[in-house]
Amino acid sequence: MAQNRPFLFFWLLPFLAVPFCLCQDEHVEPPQQPDCSSCCRGEYGYRLPHSIPGPPGLPGPPGIPGNHGNNGNNGGTGQEGVKGERGDKGDMGPRGERGNVGVKGEKGYPGIPPELQVAFMASMATHFSNINSGIIFSSVETNVGNFFDVMTGRFAAPVTGVYFFTFHMLKHEEVDDVYVYLMHNGNSIVSMYSYEAKGKQDTAGNSAVLKLAKQDEVWLRMGTGALHGDHQRYCTFSGFLLFETK
Repeated sequence: MAQNRPFLFFWLLPFLAVPFCLCQDEHVEPPQQPDCSSCCRGEYGYRLPHSIPGPPGLPGPPGIPGNHGNNGNNGGTGQEGVKGERGDKGDMGPRGERGNVGVKGEKGYPGIPPELQVAFMASMATHFSNINSGIIFSSVETNVGNFFDVMTGRFAAPVTGVYFFTFHMLKHEEVDDVYVYLMHNGNSIVSMYSYEAKGKQDTAGNSAVLKLAKQDEVWLRMGTGALHGDHQRYCTFSGFLLFETK
């Protein structure tokens, strides 16, 4: 019996294989894709030292506006600018209202009375050569108060006070020298001397400040020589009251 066991196994083997084949037809799996990792894989590429950037993309849509920021601090004061040109004169404004009456001022000084308004000026339009005599002037330009006598050429003080006198003379060309004296009541106070050769002219003068009593007289006396006189009035005699004294 033990010797027939192999023979029985080979005889039953076909019957055991039929159900297995039928089961294989009902559970057939789809064919598998071949694995190409070992047969179809390419060679490794070269890595570049620096990456190459691609082209820029299209701009995106605008974002939502942000909130309004806070005001900044005030800046520092700038430098003073260049002064501009002067503008045109504006129109006259309307007349303002009349102001209030001011405070009454102090009383002024009294005016100069007529007897203290004293001044004269006389000039010579013709030649004069009367030696040792009072000089007579042909014209009187100023005679405030009429205290200068045109006929005698003398000034009479109307009040006691201090007076100023001045005289200027032109030497006649036919003489060498000229002396002229300023007289006060017969006394010589100051003198004038002019020297130049004949054929030439020369001018000279003098001045004096005198304290005179009322009715004192002042005049010019011719010493030597001759004086030139014409319409230019080179020879003059003037005087006026500075102030009254007691």
